[in-house]
Amino acid sequence: MNSFLNHVVSGITENLKGVRGIVLRGSHQTDAEVDLWSDTDLLIILNEDFPINEQEIIESINAIGCVVGSEMYRYSEQSLLYKTAVGVESSIHLLDAHFCSYKEWILTESQKDQSSTIIYGDLEISERIPNITEHFSFESYESNNTWFKYFMAIKKFARNDNLIGLHLLLDLVRDYLVVVMIERDIRHGTNLHRFGFEEQLPIAIRLSQLDISDKRGIFDYIAKLAYEYDEKLMSNVKGYTSRYKQVANYVEESKQKFI
Repeated sequence: MNSFLNHVVSGITENLKGVRGIVLRGSHQTDAEVDLWSDTDLLIILNEDFPINEQEIIESINAIGCVVGSEMYRYSEQSLLYKTAVGVESSIHLLDAHFCSYKEWILTESQKDQSSTIIYGDLEISERIPNITEHFSFESYESNNTWFKYFMAIKKFARNDNLIGLHLLLDLVRDYLVVVMIERDIRHGTNLHRFGFEEQLPIAIRLSQLDISDKRGIFDYIAKLAYEYDEKLMSNVKGYTSRYKQVANYVEESKQKFI
């Protein structure tokens, strides 16, 4: 283990009760493809009689160094992911610490088709259950909330609330990108994203096309984005009915205010 990893293991085990084992995942297992931006991916397994307490986990990571940014995802009572950018001495390290119960380790985490190295504790690895590989699809994709945001974004820009309008519009760009990323995962069979493929947005919806001072231009951008999003859903989501015309009509009605 490298010095940072040793420091992390010591910090967690000395400041968090009930740690049964720690598993290293990702590129740091070999150091072959590690660079400045590589995450340190850890799975910390707790004994069953120790609940996964968010505040205790935060305090154990704080003991490692200065946490300058973080995200936390609570998947269940037995599983929590705490992603941090942590400063140790003069360097920033990206640490993904996934905490789970021992039961979750046996039934779920140890079954995943990814390389793992036990670096602390004595963990049992159960016999692998076949055919549990995750496959990405649009089977359960839901677009109603995104389409509602289109109408809200148009409304906010029409009422000159550019701050909330732009916030919603950037969220709509993100929703389009999510669809494109699902497409990419299906096409390439990927679920880990260490590197990309230098993809670009369609020319019509590149962010360079946005001029916040041109209200009619913003409406046109929203309509083009809606068209691209709608086309993706028409191609990928079974049973989906196009919504583009409704958005385009609402855009045209709103533009009349700014003639």
